[in-house]
Amino acid sequence: MSASSNRLDISTTGLLKIALPISIGTFVQFLVLLTDNFFLARVSESAINGAGNAGLTYLTFGMLIFGSSTGIQILVARRYGEGNDALQIRTGRMGLVIHSILAITLVTTVLLLNRGFLGQLISSDIVRDVFEPFLATRTWGFLPFGITFAITAYWTGLARTKLLLAVSLTTALTNLVLDYAWIDGNLGFSAMGYIGAARASLTAEITGFLVAVIVMLKVEPRFFKLPKRPDGVVIKAWWAISGPLMGQLLLTVGTWTSFFFFVEKVGSTELKISHIGRNAFMLAFVVSSGISQTTRTVVSQLIGASRTSDLTPALKRLALINIVGVIIMAHGFILYPETLARIFFDDPQSIASMSRTFTTLFIAVIGFSISSLFLSTLEGAGGTRRAFLVEMIGAGCYLATAFYLTSPITSAINDPSLSQFYPIEIIWRVEWVYFTFIGIGSILMLRNGKWRSGLESLS
Repeated sequence: MSASSNRLDISTTGLLKIALPISIGTFVQFLVLLTDNFFLARVSESAINGAGNAGLTYLTFGMLIFGSSTGIQILVARRYGEGNDALQIRTGRMGLVIHSILAITLVTTVLLLNRGFLGQLISSDIVRDVFEPFLATRTWGFLPFGITFAITAYWTGLARTKLLLAVSLTTALTNLVLDYAWIDGNLGFSAMGYIGAARASLTAEITGFLVAVIVMLKVEPRFFKLPKRPDGVVIKAWWAISGPLMGQLLLTVGTWTSFFFFVEKVGSTELKISHIGRNAFMLAFVVSSGISQTTRTVVSQLIGASRTSDLTPALKRLALINIVGVIIMAHGFILYPETLARIFFDDPQSIASMSRTFTTLFIAVIGFSISSLFLSTLEGAGGTRRAFLVEMIGAGCYLATAFYLTSPITSAINDPSLSQFYPIEIIWRVEWVYFTFIGIGSILMLRNGKWRSGLESLS
């Protein structure tokens, strides 16, 4: 297979064809999160807070899978751009083996950590009583989640992102129906409360996994012809790219998760506002996740095909799509924040606080859209070690700022009963700090132009 036969279309239309299926899938997941919060908020404030923190903990460990799959995506895209079909499929197959082992390891590790250690991080007993059983159920999702991501990473590397829609739509629809049936007790089922949400998510992930396997068997059955022994060439290349990515994403989401544990000590209402803010942030992620994954695939394929002159035009188009898309999705944060806040709150004080937080979030998502493109360019070129360095600096500054903003104001420290904290909309400005460092760090790493030829060896 020649590289020319795999020529990637970098027109605006061509880039949208890659990015839109990813973004649509993410948008569907956003609707699922919104529905989860809607039903859980009706159960109790402790339900949404405990389940929210458990979900973030699950997501944090899941970043090891996502980081690994991103590395597989980059490698598959590079081999596809080179026209190396044999190494391309070997990469996909070995990725499936790696993810199966990784998923089993995560289930074992998190189940052990959930036996008291993670719960100790929560100061509220009623929130902890939701957190621990919710996480215990969700943890089993690593098994279908891990294998599904090995499959979808292969599709994304080939820019066949339309296939992702079958998985994401099935997963989301299953979760929505089961949330309705199991949380409140509808469609003839007994009400399970917050544990119903955990079981619905687990069942949805299993359903998505089954669909992914069925689709892959149809489009490329050779994917499942697993190697008889470990493929050293693929493992070496995978670790060189995925190792830093796994550490980077674990640090990214782990740092973000720690923010919610900090906020939990500020107050229950502030934590609820933050979980709603987190899900609202997904509106920007809907666009930027599609653009970020597209950027990694495009950059890696173009470098593999020696089309370096096409890199700048493609990235400019991706940047324009990204910023316009984020503004469209998040415009309500700045134009009608109070209307959005009234969906989740009834009392005027909470509505006002949520509205001000939306304004803070709007500036944050603009920073996210810009910085994520630079970081994805660095990763797509193979510079995952440099991206990890950028992330470590950004995460360090984030943690220090979050700790400061969620600590009692000095004048009240000597008398805990009088403790006062910064308003939640001020606390959320920690996102401004983070994305500023990520953006500047990524630009500095890209400034010498060497990334155009591939920063790391993928051999």
